[in-house]
Amino acid sequence: MEATFSYAYSIHYVILFVILFLMFLWENKIRKGNGDIKVIRYLCMLIFFVFFGFRGYLDTDFVLYYPGYEDAPTIWNTEGISKFFSGFNDDYILKIEPGFKVFMILVKSISEEYFCLQIVSALIDILFLNYFLKKYSPQYVLGYIMFLIFSGLIIEFNLLRNSKAIFLFMYSLQFIKERNALKYYLCNGLGLFLHSSAIFYFPLYFFLHKKTPTPIVWGLFIVGNILYLGQIKYITPMVTAIGNLLGGSYSLMAEVYSESDLYSSGYGITMGYLEKVLTFLLFYASYKKIAEYIKDDKMHNIFFNLFLIFTTTYLFLSEYSVLIDRMTTLFVMSYWILYPYYYVILQKIFKTVFTVILFLFGIYKMINSNNNILRKYENILWDSPTATKAFYIINKNIDKVLNPKKK
Repeated sequence: MEATFSYAYSIHYVILFVILFLMFLWENKIRKGNGDIKVIRYLCMLIFFVFFGFRGYLDTDFVLYYPGYEDAPTIWNTEGISKFFSGFNDDYILKIEPGFKVFMILVKSISEEYFCLQIVSALIDILFLNYFLKKYSPQYVLGYIMFLIFSGLIIEFNLLRNSKAIFLFMYSLQFIKERNALKYYLCNGLGLFLHSSAIFYFPLYFFLHKKTPTPIVWGLFIVGNILYLGQIKYITPMVTAIGNLLGGSYSLMAEVYSESDLYSSGYGITMGYLEKVLTFLLFYASYKKIAEYIKDDKMHNIFFNLFLIFTTTYLFLSEYSVLIDRMTTLFVMSYWILYPYYYVILQKIFKTVFTVILFLFGIYKMINSNNNILRKYENILWDSPTATKAFYIINKNIDKVLNPKKK
């Protein structure tokens, strides 16, 4: 009988982090000699592809994608395609957007093996991530490390649909700078076709490139902290009122979400909260220096506005932990870029301090974020994971993992 929680489950993630950390040091050594980091880039991509693409059944959302992929037809099965898109009998199919259904059909036509879906999905993500970091990050490997520490694992393990919308949005940032609305909305329209969360990116075209006035920045930060620390509930009354107004199932849903500890519980003062407050203070204290380094006002504004939206969302939605998890992930790419910029503007002694803290914090995150059995790493290149065992494990342990304090 395997334990639900064990730090042994974190070992693979710690090893991955240490490898990337050593590559980060290697990259800086090469940069000091004005060398080419092409080999490092290819190694990073290969490591990520093997780790994420060839993983077994990890985390929770394979319970949606596995049966969906099993039922997906090939492009030659026209009758099966019609049934797959109607999805009258299978609730899980109704949860999958039409664009991702098309994606599954195309991949299924290559191979009927479910792991092919994860392999192709990871390959697409890594190609986008490489493009993004190569184009914007002054520290390539540090961008990968920030991806790993901040939401990268959940994006790769669970958000197969959402990840495509996120990476398409990241690709479209250049079109905000260029003021090319057609290309921007084509990218994010495709993202919406793959995952409905892309709708939140649509209004950003109109203001993301503009500088946010300082009083608004600090006003949002202060009010957000008051709401967070005071655990002031303002969303629940609105949700309840709207539910009661609409009545029926909406009223029931509002009641369930408002009273459920799983959905409506806040986070309180945690390591995550302290990290976000400290990061906010560090970034905005270095606002001008980062601007001088980037030498591109629009991109500077874009990344800082994304970070402001990320932080504001975290603080203002603290009443609902499920909203924090889902909404902040949409804007977390600001971390992957701004931390590398923050690092390069530091003086040598502070770079050393940053490096030590990065190592300790990274180890801490890898250990504490992956110490449950749903994250027990398996790789199809050297393990033999089975769907039967994976479903058994998740059914037996999911409640304990989601509610660790529940007795």
